[in-house]
Amino acid sequence: MNLKAASIMGGAACLLVFAISWGKSAADFSQLHSSPSLSTWSPGIQLLTRAWAGAVPGLAADTSILKIFDIYDRIRTSPEHDRDKWWDQLSFYLHKAQSMDPYFKDAYRLTEGLLAYEGKRTYEAIGLLSASEKWLNSADPLIAASSLAHYDLNDDKLAIALATKAINKPDAQDLTIGFATSLIRQNSGCREAIAFMYSRLKLLPERYRQGITNRIKRYQHSKICARENGRTHAH
Repeated sequence: MNLKAASIMGGAACLLVFAISWGKSAADFSQLHSSPSLSTWSPGIQLLTRAWAGAVPGLAADTSILKIFDIYDRIRTSPEHDRDKWWDQLSFYLHKAQSMDPYFKDAYRLTEGLLAYEGKRTYEAIGLLSASEKWLNSADPLIAASSLAHYDLNDDKLAIALATKAINKPDAQDLTIGFATSLIRQNSGCREAIAFMYSRLKLLPERYRQGITNRIKRYQHSKICARENGRTHAH
């Protein structure tokens, strides 16, 4: 087989793969229009959604946000037994907005405010908020996900992992560091919490170190840590 024939066959194979993928996405997309809910969300729809957003993803995401407001009105006016299907749709459109424009902070804010706190869709909310890590230089969605994991799911392993990711963001505040440290202290004790703070301290520019330095001193002189040290020495 000569080089030209091989090239033609390779191109044909690529076109075939693309056609199969597009066909599956189109099938997914037709399902979406008939019954939009989180159960119809798929990688194919996600790709199409992102492609649909085009050069102005913010405008496309705005359209989904407007749809969310409409769905939320339906939730508030529907009988209690009929609200699940609308929460499914609201969740779907939040996924759609985040997929169209992953930098769009309103999608994450509505995820926390509506889906998590009002809809009690904690797992779905944490998944969407966690997706911000790849796109945003913001700790807010991640620390929100961490608090949901801690308070709603009682999953401190997940909460600590999310809080640690939040701390790595450039806008992480002292409150974020404090929340992560408290979680670690509750689960692993003062020594681990202080070690964690020291590890964060090394990564911060000098002018941003005072807050965490003060927190380390408070932990070192706290009654809880003193009791832990007393137990350690007793052993």
